[in-house]
Amino acid sequence: MLKLFIASSFKKLTRQFSQNSSITPRPVIVVVGGGHAGTEASLAAARMGCKTILVTHKFNTIGEMSCNPSFGGIGKGHLIREIDALDGACAVVCDKSGIQYKVLNKRKGPAVWGPRAQIDRKLYKEHMQEKVNNTPDLEVIESSVEDLIIRDKNCEGIVFGDTGQIVSCSAVIITTGTFLRGEINIGLRTYPAGRIGDSPAIGLANTLDKVGFKMKRMKTGTPPRLLKSSINFDMTQIQLGDMPPKPFSFMNSSVWIKPEDQLECHITHSSLDTEKIVRDNLHRNIHVSEEGIRGPRYCPSIESKVLRFPGKRHQIWLEPEGIDSELIYPNGISCTLPEEAQLELLKSIRGLENVEMVRPGYGVTYDHVDPRELFSTLETKRVSGLYLAGQINGTTGYEEAAAQGILAGANAAAKALSKPELNISRAEAYLRVLVDDLTRMGAPEPYRMFTSRAEFRLSLRPDNADLRLTEKGYALGLVSEERLQQTLKIKYSLLNMIEILSNIDKSCADWQSRLSTTGIRINPAGRRCAFDLLRMDTLGIPELKMAIGNELPEDFFSDSELYQRLKIEALYSIAVEQQLAEVEQLTKESELKFPQNFNFDDQRIALSREEKEKLIEASPEDIASASRISGVTPAAIMRLIYFIKRNHAVAHE
Repeated sequence: MLKLFIASSFKKLTRQFSQNSSITPRPVIVVVGGGHAGTEASLAAARMGCKTILVTHKFNTIGEMSCNPSFGGIGKGHLIREIDALDGACAVVCDKSGIQYKVLNKRKGPAVWGPRAQIDRKLYKEHMQEKVNNTPDLEVIESSVEDLIIRDKNCEGIVFGDTGQIVSCSAVIITTGTFLRGEINIGLRTYPAGRIGDSPAIGLANTLDKVGFKMKRMKTGTPPRLLKSSINFDMTQIQLGDMPPKPFSFMNSSVWIKPEDQLECHITHSSLDTEKIVRDNLHRNIHVSEEGIRGPRYCPSIESKVLRFPGKRHQIWLEPEGIDSELIYPNGISCTLPEEAQLELLKSIRGLENVEMVRPGYGVTYDHVDPRELFSTLETKRVSGLYLAGQINGTTGYEEAAAQGILAGANAAAKALSKPELNISRAEAYLRVLVDDLTRMGAPEPYRMFTSRAEFRLSLRPDNADLRLTEKGYALGLVSEERLQQTLKIKYSLLNMIEILSNIDKSCADWQSRLSTTGIRINPAGRRCAFDLLRMDTLGIPELKMAIGNELPEDFFSDSELYQRLKIEALYSIAVEQQLAEVEQLTKESELKFPQNFNFDDQRIALSREEKEKLIEASPEDIASASRISGVTPAAIMRLIYFIKRNHAVAHE
């Protein structure tokens, strides 16, 4: 039975929630918005044992992928694995709806691999809606929220927009995405909407204004959608998925689709004609010309790319929107030109000469709250019991939204149940890096997660998110017994394997003799244990079997996934210690002053273009100030420290 209510039937629902045989009724958590932040927030609060109400305009838009049909990537894939480790839904749903799976950045080490999946939009929505509908203590209300009930700086409820009914609750989590005073722009046309076909949230934005929250405008955009049959894929480069595909969820050993049935993606490029069309139509584009409103730096529109990188051909990924879909998503050409100019632009691209545009691209401008208004729990400082998660906090991307959603849902429920907050440090999760960056430094532009933002990225790997977070989630009531037991089994198996290898100690000459036919060379001096040896990139299962197979349990190599995790632990065991030392040095050198007229543009420092821009603009006085600038990575701070100490006589003051 579909657990769906309209606002007019809410009196019956509130009676159901208040009828409880226990002496103290369970707290009620209200989540406003059914996007990626809202679904994870409501599911988390319900798992924690709170009666939870998810308020959304339309049930059938829950799980909607408003922009790109994909999840994951570098940094983003880490977030999904961490959400999954806390029993979140998006990873499991991706494993049921992906049409191509690929781990990005494989040329580098496992710490910065980026699990990614192309997703069937329809299947993702179906499975997410099924998850929401089958979750105990979670009900969905189709309505808008016009106002909040705030008494003595405490949020105590919401007011429905269509009926004016008041709903009392212990906490409210707002996850309105791009809907706060949202406006859509196509060419010179603009009209109110959070996305195509959905009304903006005006009343709620006014309420937040009245309370005194610092609010700013941001903008984002989406590309046109193309008819698959009108594209000449022979003129493009094929991109295949991994064989076999690797699931997102720690609870799954495989994904739903057969490896050979994964769909192809394709790559093409813009041309100089593309650039000319953009430049000739900039005067007809209100979205690009809006001053003071920043869009996503790392997912810029084709107009922004042309302006920032003139004369360059830009990559465009042609991504299928589903197994049965005739739509192609051209990732890389978010566009807000007039419709006729968009079609002209598309036809200037290799393989798209005869393309049919099903829907034009468009831009969205919307309000967001300065995330420095929040505690690290995502509760607002001005109003107790009010939490914000997702794009309302200045982030961009499904993964960043979902990550905030699960944290806000868990912390709101924990407070309502008089439990401690979900206490995670920057050393333990990208989830906390995300929240820490937002609440300390704000969001001068839409915030996107990258591995470079984390000081402890060598230990914050996709492979070990369960070992880092699942026990903490279980202790709070957020994680199931089944998931905990699986995590503990993996944890103790790994510890046992490490102990076995660490206890096999031999002279290096002996190791070299045992591996003489493999081509592996070992320094003959001293002694090494087998776990030390496993750190070598060239040493795998065959070599280890050859060397010490008779000294290992028969089932030591029976689980290939477990062995792969063991190998990664060995690879990073020393590097993690070195990184900890670097972080300690960074803390120690925080008061180091920059010399007067310090040149951040000096090529010897090896800063990225973005880091140079932000440091030059901020002109920080010391290392501590520089480390608080959004977009300046811990690695960049270490390079600055080394450069100053090597080239300038600067004392601590």
